[in-house]
Amino acid sequence: MSSRAAELLKKLESDTGTVFPLASGRSEAFKKASEMLASESQVDLAAMARVESLVFAFRETEAFGSGGYFGPRYTKSDGTPYPDFYTMPPNTYQFLKSRAATTTNALHRARYHDFVWDKFRDAESGQAAIPAYTEIAMLQAGRGDGNAAFRSIRRACHLARHFRLPQLQYMARDAAVALVERMTTSSTAMYIPRVAEALMGLAATLTPEQHRRLIVVLEQVRASFAKTQEYHLERGILKSLRQLHKLGGDEEGERQAWLAEGVSFENEGDYKRRLDGSGGGPEVAAHIYQLALNHFMNMGEAGKLNDLKKKLQEAHSKGPVNFQSFVETLRSRGGAGSQGGSGSERT
Repeated sequence: MSSRAAELLKKLESDTGTVFPLASGRSEAFKKASEMLASESQVDLAAMARVESLVFAFRETEAFGSGGYFGPRYTKSDGTPYPDFYTMPPNTYQFLKSRAATTTNALHRARYHDFVWDKFRDAESGQAAIPAYTEIAMLQAGRGDGNAAFRSIRRACHLARHFRLPQLQYMARDAAVALVERMTTSSTAMYIPRVAEALMGLAATLTPEQHRRLIVVLEQVRASFAKTQEYHLERGILKSLRQLHKLGGDEEGERQAWLAEGVSFENEGDYKRRLDGSGGGPEVAAHIYQLALNHFMNMGEAGKLNDLKKKLQEAHSKGPVNFQSFVETLRSRGGAGSQGGSGSERT
């Protein structure tokens, strides 16, 4: 094996996402290593690297059913998918089983075990993917990749729910709780609602202390999102809080969380109404007020309806005038830019 191919494979084996954060980038690196090995007539090694390239070329989808989690990254002009699982080498299953058992890289273990489970329905591999996903999720969060950490922990929770083995459920649960707490003091806080949502599938396994602590932490995060006008994130937290209160038999707490969702819609409407242009204005506010109105009607909160109807009518009445004013502002800015200088100077 050439020193260049060996060096690249060594880099891939040691890297858990710092050098190659995207699966597509890792796929291309394995492909490059495969080509270098093939050029040296290292046929067997080239074939192995090619399989790894293909496995990372698959896209993680939102389909969690049988065999659907790893899907093609794109469709070629002739209509065939890439990668195409059905054209992979016959020894793919055996190779990935062996590779997953020997690699020291948690990211590789998670991908190979999960791929073998997803495509070959090997339950042992599916279960082995859970600890790998929990390990890599914490590493991803540590380097500030909140989206990757969320997707890893979500997959771990999904697999743990599927296999229903207590030790694996507790492992995924504990990792998700730890991830929520870790994210509260980092730049990845915006992913807390999604991690919490994934955790709710295992909420019944929470210990009393975890249940209590999680409510406290999520309430603090919710207040932070409300303060920074990140209302959609606030409502994501509230949905998990509602489930936690329901699970704990706290009907009043559940009702208050549900009520707070409606208030969040109303507060966002008030905020948007004060804005002009992209992302705000009476037109946007009217839509959000309607969502708040629907929410309170579903709750049977008649006391909130009259004020919201009034706000909704006011937003509707101001919408056309505000929109015309906004258009005129854009036109004047465009005219000034064409006469006075480059539009790239405006932010």
